[in-house]
Amino acid sequence: MTSPQAKLVRWQTAELINPVIGAPKRPMSGSTQTQTMNVFEGHAGKASAGVWQATAGSFRSDTTGYIEFCHIVEGSCRVVDPDGTVHALKAGDPFVMPEDYKGHWEVDEFVKKVYFVTVIA
Repeated sequence: MTSPQAKLVRWQTAELINPVIGAPKRPMSGSTQTQTMNVFEGHAGKASAGVWQATAGSFRSDTTGYIEFCHIVEGSCRVVDPDGTVHALKAGDPFVMPEDYKGHWEVDEFVKKVYFVTVIA
């Protein structure tokens, strides 16, 4: 039996196509709106990739059960560690939120990132 050959997954970040519109699960301030376009899911749903964007506001992050690699492609934000360390991020900056990361995001205007999530729980 021959299995189908895996293919490279590519996507554009300029305009999100049929995004899921929502809001942060753990808001702190503002009326942030998010848009997510998932473009890849694999390994029985334990890996995913896509584009996410958010408008102004602040909200908590909690990566319990997964690791997330991010790369800011547009705009800027600050991600604040639980100990208060502030990471100013802008277009071009990559970062990883390890499992159980519980910091928070501060978005002054707009931020867009590409992400790759690996579920480990």
